[in-house]
Amino acid sequence: MATSQNPNPNPKQKQQVEHRNWAELNGDILLLIFGKLVTIDVLMSGVVCRSWRKVAKDEPELWRRIDMRNLAVNRGKAKKKAWTLKDLTKLAIDRSKGKLEEFWIQYFGDEYLLQYLCDRTSVLKSLRLIACFSIFDEDIVKTVKKQPLLEELQIGSPYIEHLDQLEEEEEEEELLNLKQFKFDTCTLYPTSNDDVAFVIAQTMHQLRYIQLIRTGVTNRGLTAILEGCPFLETLDIRACYYVEMDSDMRARCARLETVRLPLDSLDDYEYEAEAHYDSEDEISDDFVLTGDPFFGYDYY
Repeated sequence: MATSQNPNPNPKQKQQVEHRNWAELNGDILLLIFGKLVTIDVLMSGVVCRSWRKVAKDEPELWRRIDMRNLAVNRGKAKKKAWTLKDLTKLAIDRSKGKLEEFWIQYFGDEYLLQYLCDRTSVLKSLRLIACFSIFDEDIVKTVKKQPLLEELQIGSPYIEHLDQLEEEEEEEELLNLKQFKFDTCTLYPTSNDDVAFVIAQTMHQLRYIQLIRTGVTNRGLTAILEGCPFLETLDIRACYYVEMDSDMRARCARLETVRLPLDSLDDYEYEAEAHYDSEDEISDDFVLTGDPFFGYDYY
């Protein structure tokens, strides 16, 4: 009589599972995978093995965009030799080898980081400085003047007041490529102020898209923008409560394809609609990444 097959064979009899050696992945495949990751993940991938580090380190194509937004950080003084967010960003800038086109940071950065950036690339097309409370008017102006190919500029800070130094240029060619401008004061109670609006009207004539969130722009400043930006298609002035959408202003905006009004909801705004931090709560460059995965590694 035939015996039934044992449904639970001895574990030793099980076929061994084939283990993949991820360090042997083809460089082109790694490049494709790394290209889908955000900046911090590409940096972290270099600690896995030498072959991964070589691809992450030696391929400038991976660093055309540096996106250091929305990072989880812990408060506290950086440990000795610990890598700060600014250090990591500098490392990414170095790896771009002058090919960096998009530079996006949030909650950190200062004039020295922007100078470091401009010393190593002049082909930026997109610059986003979100809630960077240690960056001021003159820092923005210096950076913009050194990036003649810039098409998108986004600023989030309560300390940007006028940008009037942009008007001091005898020639405005450096700003002719700017197609998109976004500005958020990051404060719930901005004061009435048309200085930035006048700079937009006088120096950014090629703009197609303008977003002014929680600014102090008035009808006077908005009128100047509409007259100075003949190619404008989209205007977003949500939470700009000094603007009165009377019949004259509505008539001026009628030519635009899209208009978001002062009382429109901020629910779909890509960044948190909240006031800037009090001074004692501001995020500084002493913030370090959770786990500090780079501590002890020679990344250069």
